[in-house]
Amino acid sequence: MIILLTNDDGINSKKIQFAKSVLEKYGTVYTVAPLVEQSAKSMALTIGGFIFHKIDEFNYSIEGTPVDCINFSLGGLNLRPDIVVSGINDGYNLGFDTKYSGTLGACFQAQYFGFKTIAFSSDNKGIDMVKSEFEKTLKYIFDNNLLSESYTLNVNFPKESLKEVNGILHTELFYQKYEYKPEMINNKYIPNRIIVRTENLPKNSDAYAYRKGYTSISKLIF
Repeated sequence: MIILLTNDDGINSKKIQFAKSVLEKYGTVYTVAPLVEQSAKSMALTIGGFIFHKIDEFNYSIEGTPVDCINFSLGGLNLRPDIVVSGINDGYNLGFDTKYSGTLGACFQAQYFGFKTIAFSSDNKGIDMVKSEFEKTLKYIFDNNLLSESYTLNVNFPKESLKEVNGILHTELFYQKYEYKPEMINNKYIPNRIIVRTENLPKNSDAYAYRKGYTSISKLIF
């Protein structure tokens, strides 16, 4: 199996390195990721070309966006991966944030070209939940033939603070509401976005799943 691994946190992210160590059990992994963090770039791409750095035959860093990473992999390296994995993101991609996400942007670009894709995201407060749940979730996806060229699997692991997990829940996106309490300091706008907490979340929602100790899996079409 040929696996293309990318992210929006950058080539040196601890979570992409962990993902690589697990994915190598399933096949040959090519890691093509941004040189520096590219969070919230969605499907942005660089017009006019970009610089790439070859680390070795299987590892490249890109001075550009997650979408640039996909385009370089398909057009520059001529890869035809069996699966494209984006992540593991250091922060959740739930609800409306999937529209902003560079993690999802990479998957949507690969989905557009007809490849099977998974985006993995997690709590930014640690890596223990990722280490506990990533491999078993990957196995669940493979064993149940969930991959498709028609959609991206958007996977979010439970909150890091939870002591117990409850398994996997197939979910729909829930658009949580946000409030902005911005500050203006020295010509810098700081949005200070916070979630308006909703207690009665739909039980089939991605927001419910991660709060209640489930790994959330949603099928997304760009």
